[in-house]
Amino acid sequence: MLATRSKAWTVAILGVLIAMQVLLGSFFSIQFLITKITFSFIVTAIMARLFPPHLTAGASALSSILGMLLFPKFSFFIGFALTAGLTGWTYAYFLYQQPLKWWRVAAASALVTFGYNLFLNSLWLHWMYGLKWAVLFSTRIPQELVSFVIYVGLIQLVLKVLPLSQLTRRALH
Repeated sequence: MLATRSKAWTVAILGVLIAMQVLLGSFFSIQFLITKITFSFIVTAIMARLFPPHLTAGASALSSILGMLLFPKFSFFIGFALTAGLTGWTYAYFLYQQPLKWWRVAAASALVTFGYNLFLNSLWLHWMYGLKWAVLFSTRIPQELVSFVIYVGLIQLVLKVLPLSQLTRRALH
């Protein structure tokens, strides 16, 4: 599907989605020392529905880097950009050109929340701040359990409601 789209369309849509990720991740978020609450995952899911894994991963990582460069709140650490890239890749792997099924959204969200957000981000915070691993990890588990439920519900809802198929069909003509 992507091969038939124009490069200008791809760049334009990715640019808009990256800007939305930066805004949601920087301005419409609540950030504490060991956690960040944001709704930029919705934009990542939209991007993953429209673009293949490598583009979604690159755009998500770029969004993370741009957000930290333009609107820094804490020290920059490349690990968080890696987490963002892995998140984009994972959602696109499960959602790009696939039927929208709840189990796909749940599987991708489980990998993202428990694998990347819980494990990797806890590891980055442990390395950055020297926080004790067991305490850091255990305090983040309840947050990620709640995040998982929110991710699955909101992504499923948004992807069903948004007319993304019309957007891609128009780009082909």
